[in-house]
Amino acid sequence: MASNAYGEEAAVWNPDVRGWEIRVDQSIGNGCFMFTTYEGGTVLRMQFNPEVGNVQFIIGNQRWRSLEAEKIYPMTVQFGNLEPWSGNGTGFWWGEDLPALVLNVSFENDAADLFIEEFMRMTGVTVAYDDREIAKLSLRGTYAAMQEVMACQSAMLENRSTTDPFSSGATPSTDDPFR
Repeated sequence: MASNAYGEEAAVWNPDVRGWEIRVDQSIGNGCFMFTTYEGGTVLRMQFNPEVGNVQFIIGNQRWRSLEAEKIYPMTVQFGNLEPWSGNGTGFWWGEDLPALVLNVSFENDAADLFIEEFMRMTGVTVAYDDREIAKLSLRGTYAAMQEVMACQSAMLENRSTTDPFSSGATPSTDDPFR
């Protein structure tokens, strides 16, 4: 089950940061993410998605078989006793084994920054679908793990290649015939 949530194109960055595995998902433009599995089969993945420029909170469980891919599900995510985050989760399936909900949080108006801060600092999260609690999880180790995810994402952004003369922003060499 867990391997499906990593994705085939996910490379290991750090195998264990306080119970969280840190990986790089090449299928979303080298987005770094943290992942763990809880008792009862719930999986939690928090990631940067450079392709769309947001943060994604992904929660899944094999028992959620009726969840439909691409369908919109009203959901809330509440860190500790703070004000809940409300939004539309999108149904997603990793392979045929793991249905999940993806909540996208934009960096506009510092929303993603606040979401990340609450995720890092609070000790628990409650997730609800249609006002019904579907998961109550510990966030043990999230501060250290998210710091590692941020270091990973910074490294991925720094390592983007600009040596291709055909890519935007690159300065072609003087011997480039297409200059």
